[in-house]
Amino acid sequence: MPICSVNGLRMHYRLVGTGPPLVLIMGLSGDLTWWEPLARELAGAFQLLLFDNRGAGLTDKPDEKYSMSMLASDTVGLMDAVGIPRAHIFGVSMGGMIAQEIAIRYPDGVDRLVLGCTHAGGKGFTMPSADTVQAMTLTRGKSVEEIARQNMTILFGPKFREENPKFIEAMIARFVENPPAGKPFTQQFWAAIAHNCHDRLGEIRRPTLILTGDADVLIPPENSETLRLGIAGSRVVRLPGAGHVFFMEDPKETARILREHLLGNES
Repeated sequence: MPICSVNGLRMHYRLVGTGPPLVLIMGLSGDLTWWEPLARELAGAFQLLLFDNRGAGLTDKPDEKYSMSMLASDTVGLMDAVGIPRAHIFGVSMGGMIAQEIAIRYPDGVDRLVLGCTHAGGKGFTMPSADTVQAMTLTRGKSVEEIARQNMTILFGPKFREENPKFIEAMIARFVENPPAGKPFTQQFWAAIAHNCHDRLGEIRRPTLILTGDADVLIPPENSETLRLGIAGSRVVRLPGAGHVFFMEDPKETARILREHLLGNES
């Protein structure tokens, strides 16, 4: 279990594959195991840096206020500690917020950028529907399994849930066995709520791809258009029928799109 000391934290990470470095940044409460389907598709083309964010997985969970700038500093510190001064960056959901901060604050450490199922915050943020917000927040009195099943309807698109019941049940079992820790989850959550790069998007000058599932109910696809308008030269790819965790629903297609952007000739 590789552990590295960064910013006073013990951070859990893995290096997988060979090729140009690609840092994968997971979202709210997720750990590096959520990358496994995609990592299998990418390991032949990239050296992947997978890790658990502050407050998640096997990385330390200090009881303090978190912020996107703090989480960005953790990521860049880990890159330096494992000998990766510059890399492609792919962040999803909260990880996409961290990736925005990295591209703005540490541009020399970024080659090409991919922002998945995320938003810029601030006045450009398109909220999820009232039904989705209610499903996310009304958990009082529910069992861990009930919350897990509720979360699956938010994270995965309806077509994937219908066609892959065994996978969904396995995800529910994983959640029940290891639910997010209360206080660290809350600290990550409030850091995500406070995220606002909207007025700084113009400072992102790396070749940028924006990915979203067109059935994402948690971070609606309109948010990807806001990112595109703010980041010069960026483009959006929508995955038809995919939900919030499109990279788990269709890792092969996600990997194909990533290889095209990261190994291509966009400038």
